[in-house]
This record gives sequence, structure tokens and C-alpha cells, in this order.
Amino acid sequence: MPTENKPADQFGPNGRTFHIHLSVRGALRDFSKRQLKGMFLFEGGRACTADEAKDHLLEALAQGKEVLPFGPPCAGFDFSGGGCPGHDLVSKEIAG
Repeated sequence: MPTENKPADQFGPNGRTFHIHLSVRGALRDFSKRQLKGMFLFEGGRACTADEAKDHLLEALAQGKEVLPFGPPCAGFDFSGGGCPGHDLVSKEIAG
């Protein structure tokens, strides 16, 4: 098998990292109450009810947020729908 036609390793030195995100409209449209329950946590650690999660998602839409990151937003995150722009992998050399 010829090796010159082999695609570049996506996780190699020239790879990119993309962080996942949630479509707010998709969650409102497709998630059941069971899936919405506990989707978000309050500061005290209490899990939200399905109705509280739905309210939070509707508030995000009212703020113009079409997507939400899983975890803290990364540098350049586009809440209007683009999500994570992708990040070049940085090779780190270990000092000997």
C-alpha cells in the first residue's frame, strides 16, 4: 500500500484541538425532562430541575447565545454559533 497517500495524523505535530459545545436550540427542542434535569449545577452544588434548566437555556438564547461550551469557554469561543475556533497543538519539550 503506498504511504504517500496516507492522510496526516490528526493528533500529530500539526493537529488541532476543538472543544465541544451544546446547541441551545437543539437542547430545548430535543432533550426530555429527564435529560434536562441536573444539566446545570448551582453554586452550592445543587443540581437544577428540568424547568430550571429550560429557563437557563431560554435566558441564554435571550442573550444571543446559540451554543454553550462544555466547561469553561476557551479562548475565542463564539457563543453566537461558531463554538470553539480550534487550537493548534503546542509541542512541549521536557527539560532534561
